[in-house]
Amino acid sequence: MSTIVKTEAIVLRSVNIRESSKVVTFYTRQFGKVAGMVKGARQSKSKFGSSLEPMSYVLLVFYKKEGRDIQTVSHCDLMKPFRKLYEDLDKMAVGMTMIELVNIVAHEQEQNIELFTLLQRTLNTLNTATHNPSNLLYYFEIRLAKVLGFEPIFGHCVSCRKELKEVAEVRSYKIHVEKGGLICAKCSAVYGHTALLPAGILKIFRQILASNEMEAVFDFEVDEKTRNIMESFIWTYLRYHISGLRALKSDQVFSKMFAGLKNAEGN
Repeated sequence: MSTIVKTEAIVLRSVNIRESSKVVTFYTRQFGKVAGMVKGARQSKSKFGSSLEPMSYVLLVFYKKEGRDIQTVSHCDLMKPFRKLYEDLDKMAVGMTMIELVNIVAHEQEQNIELFTLLQRTLNTLNTATHNPSNLLYYFEIRLAKVLGFEPIFGHCVSCRKELKEVAEVRSYKIHVEKGGLICAKCSAVYGHTALLPAGILKIFRQILASNEMEAVFDFEVDEKTRNIMESFIWTYLRYHISGLRALKSDQVFSKMFAGLKNAEGN
């Protein structure tokens, strides 16, 4: 027996099937990740419009049946259009990376309101960003680690618990990937996978974890070298703690697009 349910949702993925339908993956506030069959979605006069596009924030109505892998969608209406995510390539790249990560880490029909709220708020903030939108991805990824239970510790040594009160500008800091955080000089010989973070990057990460105002990340001016170090560390950290995490398709697609634009500008 099916029950009609209504919930807020973010569209993670949309796949065309047959001549007129789609299977859409939603991340919902009440039910976690849900796959839904949307009949007639590809028809020219479809009632669903743009509500099935990835990154859309919608009010979803579907027939929920226990034990069924793909539910049947009745209605899907935009709650708030994130139009600027589709108009700005930098914003689109960040948004698509976020929803792909959620699609990978989220479990089928397992509620996680904290994760839903993080995704919805971050997409909303990204939509209204006026500068440095790429910085928001660092906030999202670090907060994602926190929501999933392996928040990186940057305030004290994860071995001896010694507090790091101030970050010295002239040095780099060792991070123990397995233990999930900072290792002081005294404990630096502890066995395991470690990475070095320059003081400036450590400061940024500490600020991200300490602040609930995600808009603050737009004020960081990050050069290409710093950005590469940050991205390499976060990806190394996430891959260690998230089983089966693979290279993201969105990264590959947008890297090619940005490279093509750069080559075109150089000609």
